[in-house]
Order: sequence, then C-alpha cells, then structure tokens
Amino acid sequence: MSKVNLMLLFLLFSLVAWAQDSPAGSPQEPPPQGNMGSGMGMGHGPGRRGPGVAGSITAINENSIQIKTMDGKTAQVNLTGSTQFRKERQAAKLTDFKVGDEIFVRGRQSSDGSWQAEMIAARPAGGFREGMREGMGKEFIAGEVKSINGTQLTIARPDGVTQTISVDENTSFRKQGESITLADIKPGDHVFGRGALKSDVFVPTVLNVGQPGMMMHRGNGQGPTSQPQ
Repeated sequence: MSKVNLMLLFLLFSLVAWAQDSPAGSPQEPPPQGNMGSGMGMGHGPGRRGPGVAGSITAINENSIQIKTMDGKTAQVNLTGSTQFRKERQAAKLTDFKVGDEIFVRGRQSSDGSWQAEMIAARPAGGFREGMREGMGKEFIAGEVKSINGTQLTIARPDGVTQTISVDENTSFRKQGESITLADIKPGDHVFGRGALKSDVFVPTVLNVGQPGMMMHRGNGQGPTSQPQ
C-alpha cells in the first residue's frame, strides 16, 4: 500500500474512532473544505478549524502535550481548562495519558503551528494502526468498486483485499455532499463509508462516492466525520 493511501486510511480510521469516542450529545461540527498538509491535520491553514492531528505522545506538561505525527514531525498541543479528554471510550483526564499513547487531537491550529485542543482521544491498546486493520471491512470500508450485482458490491480495498459488501434499505448514498442512489454508483468508482457486519457481511450505513481524502475536504454530514447515529 502506498504511503499516501496508508495516511488516508489512518486518518479515515482516526475520524471513525473519533466519532465513536465522542461523548453522547457532544457537538460534532463537520470539517471545512481544506487541504491535508504533511500529515499534520486538515484545514485552510493556520487559525482555521479542521479535524485535528494524530500521533504518539512524546512529552506531557501541565499545559501542553508534544506528539510525533505520522510523518515524523513534532507538534505541540496546547491545553486549556475546557479541553476534554477521552480514553478507552470513557471520559478521562490529563493524568490518564502517558508518553507513547497514540492520540487524535481535535482543535484549531495556530499561526505558530501549534494546536489548541478542544478534545484529546486515545485509542484502546493496540493503537490506530491495529484498529485500522481490524476495522477495515468490519466498521468501515474504502476502495474501488469492481462489480455490482443487485445490492452486492465487490470492493478492491487499498490493503489489497477484495471484499463483497451488501447494501440494504437503511443504506444511504452520497456524492459530493448530495444524496444519490445505488444506480448512480458504477464500477471504477471509489467509495468509503462506515457500517457494521450483518450475518458476516459488511453493510454500510452510509456509502460515499469519492476518495477517502474527500471527507477531509468537506463535511457531508453523513460520512465518517459526522456524529454517530
């Protein structure tokens, strides 16, 4: 798998995990249109809101955390009295985190490159990468449509696995933020979305047409960046 595809999948899973880790009733704003930069997060640039930044903790201070991002760079995450913490999908506090934990930070990037954290979430033991591998085809799907047979779609995933998924009456379809139908999806299209296994077959709740990176460029209100249903 290429480095770009791995990064997109990492961020895709991070955002799926973010939605799962967010406390019930917490506001979930879709990310604005923007560009992904150096694995440091997404947004129009310094001072603009984006989904955030992911990485492993290298240092913890009273008012800040330093992390090593996916591209090997160092990012400073500033904490405030309103910063929320989540660990093991439960409310947590700063002292529950340690060096080496893999986290996803939601917040705003300042002009100096640091991040102002609104919430910091850690994945359970195993980290993002293991969770990404385990979640692909079970919690979310991404890849190229190879064939369509009725309500079944054969997907060539970026990890080299070909998987047949099924849609049902509860699946919604979207393209560039607009509602579409299954008939609008053709072999060769790239799709991604979240869902769950039903009788050992993955059934997406939402199936988005486009590359996974598109969800970082627009908040469609239905993809992995949105709040859980």
